[in-house]
Amino acid sequence: MNMLLSEEQRDALQELMNISMGQAANSLARLIGAKITLSIPKISDVTPEQFCTMLSDETVWYTRQSFLGTIKGEVIATLSKQGCDAIGQLMDYELPLTQDSLNELLLELANILAGACLTGFAEQLALNAKLSMPTMYSASNQHYHYRWASTLMMEVEFKVEVSQFDSKIVICLEENSVQTLLAKLQLLLE
Repeated sequence: MNMLLSEEQRDALQELMNISMGQAANSLARLIGAKITLSIPKISDVTPEQFCTMLSDETVWYTRQSFLGTIKGEVIATLSKQGCDAIGQLMDYELPLTQDSLNELLLELANILAGACLTGFAEQLALNAKLSMPTMYSASNQHYHYRWASTLMMEVEFKVEVSQFDSKIVICLEENSVQTLLAKLQLLLE
């Protein structure tokens, strides 16, 4: 499937993503009392094979959350293994982190970031998307379970300045949802 966005659509989508990702960064910054910096949102068209390749970094943990509604897809969070103790301490977790408390911390962080990102994005376009609870995810090259042949992927990186912790939120839309998104974008641009 070819999902080439016009330059105008890509710019509008990047701006919408920038606003929603900023809301997510603000939510986390208030929770931990630390400054968060963001990358410029990256938008790309990927196949499941490309997606699996992207998820092969062993220096991060992955969480996965599906969402349903007017748009459907998944939010993948990558959370760096480095800096987790510093974030745990900022979030009042007892150190050293046990495996259970580490998983709880990672799921809490993913839920905060993914929830704020998806909610902000969907609200700006008057779309409905209900996010499931996050689960830890082990990436593999088995792409057969993805429900799409190609998808629009939107990602942004969050960095916590007082630690070496960073996270990336990746929103993947299913093929039909991409068409819904493009229609909403076009209405916004008219």
